Amino acid sequence: MKQQILERARGTVEAFLRKQYADAALDVLSVNSEVDGDGDEFLWIYLKYDDGNEGKGIPSSLARIRLRNRLRTELRSADVEAFAVFSFIAESEVESEAK
Repeated sequence: MKQQILERARGTVEAFLRKQYADAALDVLSVNSEVDGDGDEFLWIYLKYDDGNEGKGIPSSLARIRLRNRLRTELRSADVEAFAVFSFIAESEVESEAK
């Protein structure tokens, strides 16, 4: 996948989160291109959530499903055709790995 598409995907996700989920304390950690066992390309999008603030942790299961669906729609609208897979990672996990 071209770097330009990865950058467009990341920018689309970041803009969407700022606009729609500003109070959810979600940030884009990374956007990577991967290839599955069938040779199909997909995006692996890691979203970091703030697990230190009470009430602002990881969204509920239903909220995550809605978020994934809406983000996939946004990505298609931005001409990012690769299927997007989302992973939610706690900020405390990211900080502990950096140490």
